[in-house]
Amino acid sequence: MTEIKSKSSILLSIFRRKGGEGVLTKIINEDNKLNFSNQVALIKADEQPLLCFKKDELNWLFITSDRIIESEESIILSIPYCELVEVSLAIQEEFRDRVMNKENFTRLVLKASNGQRYVLKLEKGKPYQGIYQMLHHVVTKGGDNH
Repeated sequence: MTEIKSKSSILLSIFRRKGGEGVLTKIINEDNKLNFSNQVALIKADEQPLLCFKKDELNWLFITSDRIIESEESIILSIPYCELVEVSLAIQEEFRDRVMNKENFTRLVLKASNGQRYVLKLEKGKPYQGIYQMLHHVVTKGGDNH
């Protein structure tokens, strides 16, 4: 259990140091856990909830100690860290939508070991920066080897 807690504290430390919470992105703790009960219900026994960007009950991004879970219009996608090989800014998508200032970016591209490409939507500003740095750490550490 301490390995999970250690991994979680490292990831949350990166999130806080490189970015931080926003209006819709919150670190999950005992005080606010009820606000994220539908997301927390998805965690596995050996997993810890870390943070959630929640627009509404159909559209959210939930980050745990082991994976990223996204819901877009109730379609749920789960990406284990061990499958991540790359995380990058979704520059093509942002520029296509005429978002030119990095401070206003809201999307990241994740590439999985099977070649699949995922575009995640995040809250702009500090939450975006913090989540990007967290996931970059996961990829550079090889998913499981924190």
